[in-house]
Amino acid sequence: MQSSGMAVADSYRFLFEDESLGLTISRDIGTDNQVHEQVMQVRREGGGESSFAFDSYSFHYSMLYDGQPIGAMTAMRPIDGEVDCAEVYSPHLMTRYHDCLVSTCKFRINRSGCSSMRTLRTMVREFWRDQVHIGSRLNLINADKKLTSFYQRIGYEVIEGSDFIHPVLGTDSIAMMMSADPNRRSFCSDIFANLDDILPMEEVVTSCYESPMMLS
Repeated sequence: MQSSGMAVADSYRFLFEDESLGLTISRDIGTDNQVHEQVMQVRREGGGESSFAFDSYSFHYSMLYDGQPIGAMTAMRPIDGEVDCAEVYSPHLMTRYHDCLVSTCKFRINRSGCSSMRTLRTMVREFWRDQVHIGSRLNLINADKKLTSFYQRIGYEVIEGSDFIHPVLGTDSIAMMMSADPNRRSFCSDIFANLDDILPMEEVVTSCYESPMMLS
């Protein structure tokens, strides 16, 4: 894909507020900021590893409910540094979409006084709204296989043959993807409909199989 170039991202952005629900979402980059501290709090509540080398160059998204952190997501672009589990994805795919690709991980929504589905949907939409603003058009994720159907409902598609054991978490995992394609059903199709340079999923799927998958 010939990219028009990823925009330089502002460090901190306040992305969303719904006073009636008590929800806010903010984004920052790197580790020396309050948003990252909030993300770390959510991660620690989930148990397991909470700090990773890629945090230093990643986008961190924090959702607050009545001022308390309940949601977190981390995103990294290959133009900024190596993405999580990069060896899982097709080298051809990573090269072709290098300039418009973002990979997400450590997505967690804790229980709160607001509907879990509403908070989840809002977090996904605001992540995408922010990322398309700076030029991202393709999102890659590695997911626990048990959550495959969950991510498919959001709009992600399984990359066939990408089964692997996560090197840190030890989970039976699979790679999935979602492009800025308004013609596919997803949580964000209306956001993609406003773009001049959409990325059809069919094109991306073809790219996945033009070279062998490299699995861990």
